[in-house]
Amino acid sequence: MSAPESSGFEAYIGPVTPVDGDGFSLGFKIEPHHLNGADMLHGGMMMSFASVVLAGAARKAADSDVEALSVNCDFTGPGKPGDMVTAVAQVTRRTRTIVFLSCDVSVGDRMLMTATGVYRVVKDD
Repeated sequence: MSAPESSGFEAYIGPVTPVDGDGFSLGFKIEPHHLNGADMLHGGMMMSFASVVLAGAARKAADSDVEALSVNCDFTGPGKPGDMVTAVAQVTRRTRTIVFLSCDVSVGDRMLMTATGVYRVVKDD
């Protein structure tokens, strides 16, 4: 598995690297530019990271480009500077035109956020 291309907005949230495991997994170490004013992992960073992981898993499942229709996130805990954050996405349903996924964002066994995504498969005409 290769890491997502670090261009555009994704270049600002990284570096993001592949992680071995079940499903489509990526990780990053919490650095100062990932923090909010309380010196904890910024919620927008977690949501952006989940979006990268969900989209990568959807592209892999569809073997095609995809477009996000919906991404929903629920925060369950904070991330601290230096923590290694991982996210694992699983396809929960796949149709010809839509991919449904779930994603867990965690530090070890400590859950930080859960996310779900719905992506439309983009086929070249």
